[in-house]
Amino acid sequence: MGTAGLAPETTAVPVVSRLRELRGLGRWSPSADYSITHDALFAHDPRAVALLTAGPDGTKETTFGEVQRAALRIGGALRAHGVRPGDRVAMYLDPSPATAEVVFGVLVAGAVLLPIPPLLTGASVVHRLSDSGAKALVSDGPGLERLRSTGCAVDDRIVLTVDGAEGREIGERTVDPDVVVPHPGGPTQPALLMYTSGTSGPAKGVVHGHQALLGHIGVDYAFEFFQPDDVYYGTADWGWIGGLMLGLLVPWAFGVPVVAQRQARFDADVTLDLFARCGVTTAFLPPSVLRLLQANGRAPERRLRAVVTGGEPAGRAEMAWARRHLAQAVNKAYGQTEANALIGDSGVLGSVDDATMGAPYPGHRIALLDEHGQVVDDGEVGEIAVRLPDPVAMLGVWDAATARPVPTAGPWHHTGDLARRAYGHRLEYLGRADDVIKSRGYRIGPSEIEDALLKHPLVVEAAAVGIPDDRTGQHIKVFLRLADGRLGDTLRAELCDLVAGSVGPHAKPREFEVVSVLPRTETGKLLRRRLTTPSH
Repeated sequence: MGTAGLAPETTAVPVVSRLRELRGLGRWSPSADYSITHDALFAHDPRAVALLTAGPDGTKETTFGEVQRAALRIGGALRAHGVRPGDRVAMYLDPSPATAEVVFGVLVAGAVLLPIPPLLTGASVVHRLSDSGAKALVSDGPGLERLRSTGCAVDDRIVLTVDGAEGREIGERTVDPDVVVPHPGGPTQPALLMYTSGTSGPAKGVVHGHQALLGHIGVDYAFEFFQPDDVYYGTADWGWIGGLMLGLLVPWAFGVPVVAQRQARFDADVTLDLFARCGVTTAFLPPSVLRLLQANGRAPERRLRAVVTGGEPAGRAEMAWARRHLAQAVNKAYGQTEANALIGDSGVLGSVDDATMGAPYPGHRIALLDEHGQVVDDGEVGEIAVRLPDPVAMLGVWDAATARPVPTAGPWHHTGDLARRAYGHRLEYLGRADDVIKSRGYRIGPSEIEDALLKHPLVVEAAAVGIPDDRTGQHIKVFLRLADGRLGDTLRAELCDLVAGSVGPHAKPREFEVVSVLPRTETGKLLRRRLTTPSH
């Protein structure tokens, strides 16, 4: 982390070295000159390996020094193109060494990085570019072709490429990196503009300051403390907060080399080969990837040291398989675009329990609140909330009219997710607050019902919603995607028994509907609200 780190509020002595120095601190206070560029890039030995890529001719290594000089050149080139501090620069690139250079080049210039996942096209990209007022877009030839083929006009802003596809390569202007001075940053200086998928309406922009990297100390715990010989790989795209933070910025803050490549379509064998060729020891793999690796039936040549999973519920079967065959430690992590890396499992924190979502990581003040903002009693359902200020929490929601973030009002950041205290500090996740089912005086988390239904071998996917009911407030309806597409009385009874046995008789569904597909957001989150519209 260097000298521009954190100082415990009880002492004036600055914390030096890396994020690891934050272990055990209950509170923190960012130094005035803290920046992501220094902590994750310029604090490291230029000779140390930063990136690994596996190709037909072997594994290529890129050093921190090479990225440092490239970032300075790119930052200088952006300034030469008229990009000023605070301007938004969109990035539409798959993970690669060139992409990592662009990330830090944008921050060197003092601009705000707007990562756009390459899986998005058309209107989704148009909205992000328009709403953010992005002054420049950095992509490559294939990316621009994909955008234009889906009706996304990009020519009304500065368009730069990393491969010279249009003759406007981002480094085309000769810039001496030795004369480029990185923007000084600051903990609350806007650094990242990320867009959430949401459950209704267009995606909203979320602004994070440089301090967000410090708030991600939980990632260190999740990976059982990063080690000097670690190598990191993640399947999440750098266009999402989890992919960018867990997949690049946090590992680099600890000096951990990152495998900078991503498959267009996940292949278990290719991934396992990548582990072996690059010496991967730590990885972020969502539950869906764990299931694909389990179905493949092949274990890695050498078990990884630590794997973190999250973003969707993880079943006991894939977690057990992963611990037996994939990694020594398999932990869960919870967060969201607005406030990431808040809660999770970790052996170094004392325990791992797959029946819960984990406990708050040190340094975050987490409470469960009722609809009036009061802390609920133990065993009661409440909304997960983060006490402010917290460096991992967003500076605010992006306001296109003022080109500024609108700060959160009040002392809490409300996540919109429901949980209840299981035991100690551990929490049991129950679903989204706006999806909660209120029936006969009970508040029922839909995920509890869905988890029970998924235990049946014929249920491929399930979604539970509350339907207005004059007698009960709401009754429960479930939408099912079945292996054979048929729902008879016997299966219906079996599913009701599963829910009654797992959740309780008060949660038994009254209605069932078989569907061919369930509505989801761009990031794969279930859109239960769509299932309650009149068309259904």
